[in-house]
Amino acid sequence: MINKIMITNSELNINKNDILDFEKNYKLILPENYKKFLLKYNGGQVDDEKREDLETFNSLKYGELTIEYMFNNYCIIEQLLDKDYLPIGNSYGNPITLCLKAGKNYGKVIIFYFDRDEEPVVIADSLEALLGVKSMDEL
Repeated sequence: MINKIMITNSELNINKNDILDFEKNYKLILPENYKKFLLKYNGGQVDDEKREDLETFNSLKYGELTIEYMFNNYCIIEQLLDKDYLPIGNSYGNPITLCLKAGKNYGKVIIFYFDRDEEPVVIADSLEALLGVKSMDEL
């Protein structure tokens, strides 16, 4: 397991109603582990030089690169991503997504490379694995 990731420069806190509003507006159900993450951090910068595949986490609300903005841009307007891939972060211009599609990839963290001709890559089997924790209670 990777060491626990440190997150800095989080956006303003959100609450459960903010998450419910997002889910309702986009007809999505976010995994419970991701909801806990959002309530704790609401995005932020990854402070770990060893993680070259993860630069920032998008905030649900507040700031420039919100999940709503990225979802609208990548999934609805440009249609670069299927709506089952929630853009939760960035790796130097490439979206880090959380797979919401039922099946073997549900809950996996996948990077899509828009800057080069490469297939998407699973970078973690779960949000916990990406963050370097056994459970979201360790955040």
